[in-house]
Amino acid sequence: MAYTLLQQTIYAWFHQIPKEEAAIFALVVFFLIGVANLVITCRTKAWFMLTVAFTAALEVAGYAFRITMLHKPAYGPFVAMQALLIIPPIFLALVDYSAVGKLMRLAGGGGRLNPAWVARFFFASDILCLAIQGAGAGLSSSMNGGDQNSAKALLIVGLILQLFFFTCFTGITIYINLNKKYGLRGIKQCQPIFICLYVTIALMYIRSIFRLIEFADGWYGPIASNEVYFYVLDFLMIFLCSVVFTVLHFGVHLKKAELALVAVLPVTAPHMQGTETTSMPPKVAGKPSDASADVVQIQALAA
Repeated sequence: MAYTLLQQTIYAWFHQIPKEEAAIFALVVFFLIGVANLVITCRTKAWFMLTVAFTAALEVAGYAFRITMLHKPAYGPFVAMQALLIIPPIFLALVDYSAVGKLMRLAGGGGRLNPAWVARFFFASDILCLAIQGAGAGLSSSMNGGDQNSAKALLIVGLILQLFFFTCFTGITIYINLNKKYGLRGIKQCQPIFICLYVTIALMYIRSIFRLIEFADGWYGPIASNEVYFYVLDFLMIFLCSVVFTVLHFGVHLKKAELALVAVLPVTAPHMQGTETTSMPPKVAGKPSDASADVVQIQALAA
């Protein structure tokens, strides 16, 4: 099959002829899920969840530049496309970091880990990975062989570091979920939060491992030059993450978890033992105390 001059130029950039319909579909669904997440975030005022809508907006821009490259291939749109499709998914990890930090604060710091330290450490690790991968994404569009080798090395290092830090974070998530000192295990209202965490962690793992293999395989390898792998193992993983973050929105479920923990912590939380607490007034026959009524009301709200 003979290529037109435009197709030859596109092939020189992508080492394949990408499907425009697939890019349009990706753009539309990321726009829709971004708007849906933004609406729920505004209603719950869980502003840290704006990261999901922001990431979706960057993905929309990335696919818009991909479409542009199929009509007017040039250096500028290619650089923008590479940066916007490689870097933004890193931001989604920040959502999980924030959620775990908030859960630890709700639990009252029953374990040895400091919630503020955990959040700041992983935020810093994400910024480091973002800087390294950003530099690699910028160099990847260079026609110079030396620059492309440097880009490949930077992207691989950035992804390895990201996987390492993400593995550490996964261990901490499991620790606070199962450790009795936090008092979160068995709280029904916390279950959707941990489901969201584990599912999104798994999806981001798959995407990062795919990108690592892709970059290690080389710019002209069979993985990089076949967009089916890209759409299944990159687009689909990030889109499903966005869907899970929207359906199991942390802004909704953290509020329910807070109400449930307020109701049970005075009775069951291990880290409350041995600390000074306000005793409940004696119960008058036939009339519940005000404190008891408050707990009943909170339990009704959390149900």
